[in-house]
Amino acid sequence: MTHTGMRKYICKIFLAFLLTAVSITAFGQARLGSTDADIKAEYGQSRYKLKAGYNSSGSYYVSINTGIASVLYFFNEKQVCTSVCIVPNNQGVLNYYVELYNKQYVIVSSKKWKMYSDDGIANIELIYPDKGGYYFLWSTD
Repeated sequence: MTHTGMRKYICKIFLAFLLTAVSITAFGQARLGSTDADIKAEYGQSRYKLKAGYNSSGSYYVSINTGIASVLYFFNEKQVCTSVCIVPNNQGVLNYYVELYNKQYVIVSSKKWKMYSDDGIANIELIYPDKGGYYFLWSTD
């Protein structure tokens, strides 16, 4: 591959990463209050590897994979999304989200943000479970 070809290839990968990251941020909050049917209709393409089921606590969820993160939507008994869990694939993506959230939302602490909109307030929290790993939890007040 030529130098110019390699540069174009790297630019395409970066652009795809950026668009995916931005879309995940946007739909993470935007899907709070959405139904499972809405989410399935929008992200049902095979590239998102959509799955649905019940976790060990009996909560219904829909999950997708965006290439840089896994996203889990959790629903109440009326099949309305009440929380969203975004699990970055690696530490680089984790740091990207923290930087993005610091720029776009109200910083509450080093691991918490608030997003204000016409639909209400979304709380965003970076969680480090005792068993390891990390994820962002989006929820409403």
